[in-house]
Amino acid sequence: MAVSLRKQPIVRLMDRSTYGHEILLAHPKDTLGLMADAGLLVDLDRYIVDTALHLARTQQTRVFVNVTAELLATQHLPFAPDDDLTGLVLEITERSRLDIEAVASYLAPYREHGLRIALDDFGNGFNGLLRWTTLRPDFVKVRLSSGMEFFLPLIMDAAAQLEAELVVERVETHEQDMWLKKLGVTYGQGFFYGRPVPMEGGAA
Repeated sequence: MAVSLRKQPIVRLMDRSTYGHEILLAHPKDTLGLMADAGLLVDLDRYIVDTALHLARTQQTRVFVNVTAELLATQHLPFAPDDDLTGLVLEITERSRLDIEAVASYLAPYREHGLRIALDDFGNGFNGLLRWTTLRPDFVKVRLSSGMEFFLPLIMDAAAQLEAELVVERVETHEQDMWLKKLGVTYGQGFFYGRPVPMEGGAA
């Protein structure tokens, strides 16, 4: 069940400068399910989140990292609420149910010390309007897919009203990049800007 960490850039579309990185977990199929069954998922999650914070501090950059529902439900983040968490962005994934009001309350003191929150893959799974309006994330990430040309302007308007930054994921072509720039999207992520690369010392 070997797993490894990789990082992928998130860029400013205007000039393609690097805004930050997302840490991604590379693993064989079914690994996470097996680790969850063995009771190891929270420990793995804590290690990855701690690694993300270390990277944010040492490289003075923003680091986005997925956090599992299991870690949030157990309220077991690997740092104290009053630690300096500048540069760390926790991505709430869409895959599992959460008591989002309890999560918002738990994360509030961490956010006062620099932690930022992203809602990952908005519009899929459990990441809908209720989570957005309850959690009030700093970032909302949306996946570029068929039909998005109709909905992305609406999501952009909502993000502006709710004071969230929008990050469009899975940008793979020059044409998509140009269209997003024309719309006024600020941040993008995807193979067009850079593929995930292994992190030095990133074995988990």
